[in-house]
Amino acid sequence: MKHLTFIFLISNIIFTQNNFFLRQIEEKEVAKSKKLVATDNLDNYYFLNRSEISINDKVFYSNFSLGDITKIDVFNPLKIKLWYSDFSTLIVLDNNLNEILRTDFTSLYPDFEITEISSSNENIIWIFDQNNMMVKKYDFVKNKFVNSVQVQLNENVLDMKSDYNFLWLITKNWFYKINYNGSILMKKSIDNFEKIHFYKNDILLYGNKNLFYFDTDDLSFEKIEWIKNISKDFFVINETLYIYVEDNLTKFLISNK
Repeated sequence: MKHLTFIFLISNIIFTQNNFFLRQIEEKEVAKSKKLVATDNLDNYYFLNRSEISINDKVFYSNFSLGDITKIDVFNPLKIKLWYSDFSTLIVLDNNLNEILRTDFTSLYPDFEITEISSSNENIIWIFDQNNMMVKKYDFVKNKFVNSVQVQLNENVLDMKSDYNFLWLITKNWFYKINYNGSILMKKSIDNFEKIHFYKNDILLYGNKNLFYFDTDDLSFEKIEWIKNISKDFFVINETLYIYVEDNLTKFLISNK
């Protein structure tokens, strides 16, 4: 197992693990009326105010007829994916928040109840259909499923994210690693995890307002003790960890020693 060491400094916090460390580099206030939901590789900030998404408070998109936005996926900032669970609708936006594509799953597949999505590659997403408890791949340009890829589960999905090579997902009791072809490579027992993010080949998970590190070598979890009460969210983009607590956003730089 990779052992963790925690060091407190006057102006920042350092978390060391093998050959890289985490250092606090910025803290800023964020308006309480909206929620920071993502950042991208260009350091743009995506804010959500129920049915409206904005980038850096400069460009905006909203579609009130579809209700509130359930999930935003900015893995590819040129194809931003908005998921509206109340209407089972996927909307794809460009980097200026112009709508370029829309898929209404209710009209196309009335027997499905899709509750989670995640990017797979350029034009394909992973979806979770709660009616048959199955994870599938869907090509939203061709409007058809990749029929060879289907993963049967026995619990509802709480969160799932793909790094193109693998899909990682959590249910109430299990943590899965699934390959591009839909084969389950890992199924590990967990407790109270809610969200997943990546750092290179490692995984960070959120649960009970705390952050956990998942060691992909020995498949173990370790709680990051000094980061507590994450009341809203966290993100990892490239070498930066973003922690969002109430109306404050703190940035940590992850880099090699």
